[in-house]
This record gives sequence, structure tokens and C-alpha cells, in this order.
Amino acid sequence: MGMISQKTIDEIKNAADILDVVGEFVALQPAGKNHKGLCPFHNEKTPSFFVSKERNWFHCFGCGEKGDSITFIMKYKNMNYVESLNYLADKYHIKIETDETDLLKPNVDRYYRINEEAMQFFGLHLTNLEKGKNALDYLKKRGLDIHTIQYFEIGYAPKETDQLYSYLKTKYEEIDMLSIGLIKKSDQGYYDLFRDRVIFPVKNELGKVVGFSGRIYQDQPNEPKYVNSPYTDIFTKGEILYNLDKAQPFIRKQKRIVLYEGFMDVIASVKAGVKEAVCSMGTQLTLKQARLIKKYTDHAIICYDGDNPGIEAAAKAAAVLEEAGVEIAIVILPEGLDPDEYTKKYSDKAFQEYLEKAKMDVYDFRYQHLIKEYDLKKPAQVERLKTMIFDYLIATNSGTLTDLFLTRLAKDCAVTYEALREDFNNYLMTIAIRHNLKERQKVKSSIAIIDGYAAAEDILINYYLGSDEYRNKIHNQLPGGFWEDSLNMQIASEIKAIASEGIANLSRETVIQKFSASSRDKVANKLFAYEYAFNDLEFSHCIIKIKIRELENEIKRIEEEITAKAGDDNSLNKRKIELRKASSSLKEELKGKPNGQKRHH
Repeated sequence: MGMISQKTIDEIKNAADILDVVGEFVALQPAGKNHKGLCPFHNEKTPSFFVSKERNWFHCFGCGEKGDSITFIMKYKNMNYVESLNYLADKYHIKIETDETDLLKPNVDRYYRINEEAMQFFGLHLTNLEKGKNALDYLKKRGLDIHTIQYFEIGYAPKETDQLYSYLKTKYEEIDMLSIGLIKKSDQGYYDLFRDRVIFPVKNELGKVVGFSGRIYQDQPNEPKYVNSPYTDIFTKGEILYNLDKAQPFIRKQKRIVLYEGFMDVIASVKAGVKEAVCSMGTQLTLKQARLIKKYTDHAIICYDGDNPGIEAAAKAAAVLEEAGVEIAIVILPEGLDPDEYTKKYSDKAFQEYLEKAKMDVYDFRYQHLIKEYDLKKPAQVERLKTMIFDYLIATNSGTLTDLFLTRLAKDCAVTYEALREDFNNYLMTIAIRHNLKERQKVKSSIAIIDGYAAAEDILINYYLGSDEYRNKIHNQLPGGFWEDSLNMQIASEIKAIASEGIANLSRETVIQKFSASSRDKVANKLFAYEYAFNDLEFSHCIIKIKIRELENEIKRIEEEITAKAGDDNSLNKRKIELRKASSSLKEELKGKPNGQKRHH
């Protein structure tokens, strides 16, 4: 796309009167040659925001913000320079000229104009024509007065097949109406997408009409509740937040967004005085929508319906907002109500108060979300709940959060914190063992070659645990102090002590329990799961590797002794040669055994 020409920029600057631009968003009063008002960029009670028509300039003496009309729009609407120029060009009906033309770019300005006229057509049929009377009565029964209907520019699509098409075809081409999804084509000709429905215009953050959503207003069997504009060059459902264009000044003032599920929730919220309201049009919140929220604020309140689907949707939305870096609070309305129902049952003021008092942080919400389906008086359900919460805590990897959740769960289940913490530690050990099973389970059809001495020792500690037969072989074939890994040495000592008390007491769990809580994860990582496929060839490989290590350690010790004596020592040299021959012989023996797949550690 070409750059906006300097001629167009100069034309925008000349046309954009600073009082007109700022006055649309800030209440200004004369102050000598200038005008003043409350600054829109920071909270203040005494006006320190001044606008000079003569200099075409604004300046806040409180926070220091200043600039011209273009700068004001950039700051107030969170736009970049080009977006601000386009906004002002549209406001003052200035044609954008570029230094070069992109012929492949769709004429989105024409699409916007068509949608704007369609919105006016729908609005006329709702409030001024007899055709829309039933739809208007429906909206009034839902609590929407004419001011609210006009504020949200709600309309009505007549039931006739091609009323909108007939209205637009005198000005616009069918290809354009098809491209933005207002009409469809059949063998009989063109027909309207929206028929006999209440129409909600959908605007982008700049206030451009990009699509529509049509809702049934009476019993219509086999008809979907909502029909939305299809994907077009100017409308992608997962990238738009309904009412964001109107909510921006209130978002800036309140320093937050309140996120709802649907149009009527947003409308009820605005009627109740909570005007920083948006929704994701009934779809699961997307990362692009979350990032759009992040563009305007770091804080969001999720206020979804109080029924089970609403709670589930809130949990998913919270995860997406967290990924976008937005701080979250969550409000779940009581009794399964939505915002519209709540305000009708109680009052607008009660809704505002509840929104403030009932806010939960995301972790409090997740705890309640996890326990809501379980009867904490039934042991079997408590056990299932523990597994869910333990899995969540392992995923968060936060010691503080773990302690808080376990303390709360212990109280709710009427058990001691110490007992629950012990269960959690045991669960961690089980997870570690399962991990080892997945990582180290032997492929039964292959034979393994052990790469390193440490790996051989780690495998042998499991054979040492595996059976009395293997323990006796290890004692007979290797010196008692061959364990170089200090943890393996401690594990072997505990295994030997437990085995002396009776084989029935010997298991991985009993060995792990002999160690302190801080060491148990490391021990669990050493010990394989009980399904591990032991075999004599692997055991033999490990024994040979340890014997080679012992021989090489002895060779190294003799070499150091020869060096220390600073001269030849026939007996030491002879001993070194013998050891090297023994080591070479073992290595050849190892090579002579069948090859197979290497085991990874």
C-alpha cells in the first residue's frame, strides 16, 4: 500500500479544527482566548487541560500530554499515525491520496459505505415503519427504550425476500453486496441474507460498520437464534469486539474492560451504567481479541453467565487473556442469571455493586471452578477432586499457590493440612515414576547397549531393587563400595536394610518414603517403574561397564603413584599393563555381545 501523500496530510491538518476534534470527546468551556476541560488522559477534578484554537494545539498542565488534532486522536483512540489520519480524513470527508496506488487492494471504503446504508435501512424499518412494530415491541419487552435502541443503532430486517437488495441495487453493484455478505444468489436471483430479524450492527474499533448479526424475536422453529455476516475482507468474527468503538472513553476512564458473552449482556451493562462493556459475539474468546483488549487496557473483568456453560467459557477466556498479558478478575452472577436478567430482577445499582463486590482473582475462580462438581462429604469424590487439583498445581509449578490451595482444600474437606500435603508428595512421586516408565521402558524386541558408566550404575540400582537374585549377583561380582553416585549408595543402603526385614516390604514406594521430602523427587527419578523389563543381557552389560570403570580407576591411581615417585617402578608398571589387558579384554567381551538399540538416559 502506498504512503499517504503530503498533500492529503496538509489538507487533513487544515480541516481538523482542534476545538471540533477534542470537543467531540471532552466537555470544553471558554477560558480567555482558550478553552479548558477535564483531561481525558488522567483523572482530575479541577480542569488543567487547555485547547488553543489559534495555535491548533492542546496541552494538559497536569500530566503533560500535548499536541495537535492528529496527536490527540492517536492518544485518545490508541491509534498509530496513519490510522489517525484515516480517522480524520473520514470525519472531514477528505479523499485519501497516496504516492502510489495498490490496484489489488479491495475498495473497503465502498464496503463501509454500503454497510452504513444497510444499517440506516434496518434502523428505519425498526423505528419508523409498520413492518418493524413486532420487533420493536419485542425489544421494549426486553427492557430497551428508544434511546438505547438508537444508541446501539439496532434495526430490523423485513421478512420480504429482497427488500434490502432492492434498496441498495440502485447505487451499488451486486458483486460488492455479495462480497460483504448482505445478499446471496440463487437460481431465482438475489435475496437478502437477513430476513425478519432484529439486527445488531457490528463495528470495528474505529466505528466502521463491518458486519451484522440478526436475531430471531419470536418462535421460529428450525431457525438459528443468530445469523451473522460471513467472513469478508472487512469482517472476521474472531477479531472483533462488539461495542469497543463506543466503550473506548469509558475504558480509558475506568482503566478496565468488562467482557461479556453476548450483545444483550453488553446492552444491559451499558443501561446499568457500566459502559466499558464489550463482548466476543457469543464465540470463544480468541487470542486476537485478547490482544485487542490489551491494546486499550491491562485489566479485564470477565462477567459471563452464571450457568455451567458460562462458567466453563469464563475459564477458557481467562486462559486466553492471561496469554495476552491481561490481568483478570472474574465475576460469576448468582442463580444462573445473565446481566440482563440480573438487572431486571434487582436493579442497575445492584448490578454495579455486585460487579465490584463479587470480583474474584483468577486463582480463586479456578479453585471454585475445580471443586464445584464434587461432594466433599463423599471420600470417593474427594479422591477424584484431589487428583484434579494436584494436576493443576503441578502445571502451575508455584510453591506459594500450592500451599494456598492445599490449605484451602484441607479446610473444605475437613482433613489436616499435613495429611493432604503428604498425599500431594506421594502423587508427585507417582508422576515421577510414570515419567520414568515412559522414558525408560525397554523395547522388548531389542537388546540395549549401555553408553556410560553413570548410566550403567543408574540401571544397576534398579536391578538391585528388582530381586534378591540380582542383589546377590551384584554382591558377588562387584566390590561392595563400587557405587560412585552418593544417592545410589544411599538408595542401595536403604534397599539392603528393607530387604533384610522381608522381601514383602520391599517396593519403590517404601524406598522413596525412607528419604526426606526434599530428596524424594530425586530418588523417584532414579528408580524405574515396576513394569520395567529386566533382562540378563542388559544386567551383564552393566556389570562389565562397572568392572571396566573400576579397572580404569585403578590404572589412573597407579599412574599418579608413578608420577609421584618421579621414576620408573617395575612392579607398578607391570601392574598397570596387567590392568590394561584386563580392561581391553572386558571391552572386547562387551563388543562381542549382540548389538541393539541404545538406551537413552
